[in-house]
Amino acid sequence: MRIIFGINPVREALRSISGESDAERLLISKRRKGGPVDEITRLARKLSVKVDIVSPEELKAATGTDKDQGIALEFKGGFPYSDIETIISRWRSGGAPALFVLLDSIEDPQNLGALIRSANAAGADGVLIPKDRSAAVTGVVIKSSAGAASRIPIARVTNLRRAIERLKEENIWVAALDAEGGERPWKTDLSGDIAIVVGSEGKGIRRLVREGCDLAISIPMQSTDGVDSLNAAQAGTVVLFEAVRQRDGGR
Repeated sequence: MRIIFGINPVREALRSISGESDAERLLISKRRKGGPVDEITRLARKLSVKVDIVSPEELKAATGTDKDQGIALEFKGGFPYSDIETIISRWRSGGAPALFVLLDSIEDPQNLGALIRSANAAGADGVLIPKDRSAAVTGVVIKSSAGAASRIPIARVTNLRRAIERLKEENIWVAALDAEGGERPWKTDLSGDIAIVVGSEGKGIRRLVREGCDLAISIPMQSTDGVDSLNAAQAGTVVLFEAVRQRDGGR
């Protein structure tokens, strides 16, 4: 069983349901009333999801946090990951230039959620994460993504390097976001079929993954106060929206 919590994540998860779903129970704190909770309750009942009013203590026990915003949604199974072939097929059917996000060794759930949120906001076709050395999509990640994890396909792959090779078979260029050196994003053509690889803050992109990339992108820093880099989520967002700018005619 998995559980997600927070107003936006729960609302987006319910909105994304079409047809049969494994959503099982909506839990609402006795202290939470009115406003968005009423909307969420209506959505749940329309989908025949059981609605239970519980104490704040019961909700905290279910979610494992006191930052649940008074609402949670239980599902029967685990997170519904997509797979790379489904994501590629979905992209090809859309007809627009590809924009994929590959996340290498992002172990901080907050960063993973923020990057998923940015990828969804930028209109990316999908997010790929490795099964090992990476945070999984949990309730904390979904909350950090503001519900975007329920709206963008996310694949969990066994080998990120092989996933890169698969994307290259589709003539998709792969760009590594590399703090150590690379071309500036606005001097790199991101308007075509592209996959952007973002590594962890501490170790960056692993060597074998980096060697599979076609080019490197680096964000220049102007600070002289000791802050010499952006975190992974911030850096990934900068590059994603530079791609959006270029695809929008450079405006």
